[in-house]
Amino acid sequence: MKIGIFVWAGVASLSFAAAAASETGQPLAEGHRARGLAAARVFPGYASLCDLEAPMRNVNLPRVSRPARDGTARETRPSRLIEQLAPSDFPPVQVFDNLWFLGTPSVTAWLYGTAEGYLLIDGLNTDEEAQHYILDGMAALGLDPAGIKAVLVTHGHGDHYGGADYLADRLGIDVLMSRADWALVSALGDHPRFGAPPQAGGVVEDGDILDIGASKLAIHLTPGHTPGTVSPILELQDGSQRHVAMLWGGTGFNFGPDVRIFRQYAASARKMEEIARAAGVDVFLSNHPRRDATLEKLDALADRQAGEGHPFVSGEEGYALFTLLKECALAQAARFAGADGGG
Repeated sequence: MKIGIFVWAGVASLSFAAAAASETGQPLAEGHRARGLAAARVFPGYASLCDLEAPMRNVNLPRVSRPARDGTARETRPSRLIEQLAPSDFPPVQVFDNLWFLGTPSVTAWLYGTAEGYLLIDGLNTDEEAQHYILDGMAALGLDPAGIKAVLVTHGHGDHYGGADYLADRLGIDVLMSRADWALVSALGDHPRFGAPPQAGGVVEDGDILDIGASKLAIHLTPGHTPGTVSPILELQDGSQRHVAMLWGGTGFNFGPDVRIFRQYAASARKMEEIARAAGVDVFLSNHPRRDATLEKLDALADRQAGEGHPFVSGEEGYALFTLLKECALAQAARFAGADGGG
């Protein structure tokens, strides 16, 4: 069964960067920060975005070489893409009738769909992790990896594409990414931990619908974290209950002290809030478990009693996420606009 990609008239992107362009200075930054941190009570894992002392490195630059002390070439990179933590085993878990967690405490791959067809969202750090956490994890759950129709990579950083090409080769499927992030990974080149980026594959566009067997997923581009970050919307089932999830595809401010990109990030958050409200989103996911407390919610899910609400369902309270993302990005924009005296 092939994946059908159909154009869907998504909500138009809203830009408020021009209005923000003239706003600079530390008082403005502190105001945005305060509003962001107030919203962080719902998702404390995102609160670090509002740290106005945090260094801003740029990992979206090509790797470069510099001489080692012995005169041989050695590679360096602008910064680490992920926390250097040895992942401990965390069992694969069914979260909804058509969504599974396959991942580590630091990075997640989500499996979406049914036995009629699955879409894997992200491929973890390495080939070894893809084999252990995704393929072996599916086997432990009694799911057939041959049902995976494609791997959607939310953005072009190695902790999400590292095992994607391995899975594509093993299963004979495509890797899907936005056009902008295919360009990004081709420029970044090989990485000592994540290996080579996947070979150019399928391209997803803003507003596409991926038809995966009996399930559908809407593609929305949210540039900022990378130029072509994808934040999909998924329809979920929990028994007789229907829910809608939004996965924020790229979180950290790791693109350097670039005021324009901070404002672009904030615009993406505002755009997705409007789209999420129109779609009835009540589940807010991340591809890093520490951001949205995935592991704590999985523990709560394991203890869930009949008739209790689903721990991943946030409802209206979850919309605080967009306020947090927007306000923290604008706080950083004001911080750096004030530092150079410009907009």
